Amino acid sequence: MSGNSSPRQEYEFTLVSTDQGKVTVSLVDRINVDDVFLHMVHGEVYRLITGEDTGADVNELFKSFLLKERFTAG
Repeated sequence: MSGNSSPRQEYEFTLVSTDQGKVTVSLVDRINVDDVFLHMVHGEVYRLITGEDTGADVNELFKSFLLKERFTAG
């Protein structure tokens, strides 16, 4: 990893609407394999608790980009 890379920036805020309720939005300036894994774990926990399958798979092109041997986490 390059010593010149800036630290990861994260920002989170909450929106409330009358029809959707409370929605928390998290913004990050870069993602890595851990982010995708955590997203998939959260999806699986949600499926196990609610019994609803969201069916939100990670795009194959996106996964192959993250899992290349040359990829380094930012």
